[in-house]
Amino acid sequence: MHIAIIGNGISGITTARWIRKLSDHKITVISSETEHFFSRTALMYIYMGHMRYKETKPYEDNFWDKNRIDLVQDHVENIDFDSKSMSMRNGTDIKYDKLVLALGSATNKFGWPGQDLNRVAGLYSYGDVENMERHTPSMKRAVIVGGGLIGIEMAEMFRSRDIPVTMLVRESSYWNNVLPAEESQMISRHIKEHHIDLRL
Repeated sequence: MHIAIIGNGISGITTARWIRKLSDHKITVISSETEHFFSRTALMYIYMGHMRYKETKPYEDNFWDKNRIDLVQDHVENIDFDSKSMSMRNGTDIKYDKLVLALGSATNKFGWPGQDLNRVAGLYSYGDVENMERHTPSMKRAVIVGGGLIGIEMAEMFRSRDIPVTMLVRESSYWNNVLPAEESQMISRHIKEHHIDLRL
């Protein structure tokens, strides 16, 4: 049996490892992002200069051959579920018996004018960090929409490069829908003390 997995994030790779542990099936992991699995939570540290990409890979590069997990770095253009075949961007086809979709998440968009401009991005992929690096030298100010964990990480990333940051949060105090009022207000003060223009 051939099991194909689209996505080499934590879900896809955990699936591949468990399949290998429990069976001898052929496994193919497909991703157009990077050749190898890396720690996505370390993206901010790559940008901040604390880590290099190769240091975010939890497995040695020979791990995949040793565990008979085939890696394909390409983009799936089309899936024919009837014939159980995928058409790849490079022109090849990959047949499978079972298919796992481990596609991860994407930035939430609301149809705002300008949301698809070149300098508008989230922080989900290695490509997002590369995009941020390209624009950083000419960046005069960063505006972050959203006050979740990724938003506050991005604020810290930009401040590490001395880029002024404005952060737009819909709550009346940072994370007051999760934290007690006193703690939420304390964190709001802490953010502002670190020279982030927090707009509530």
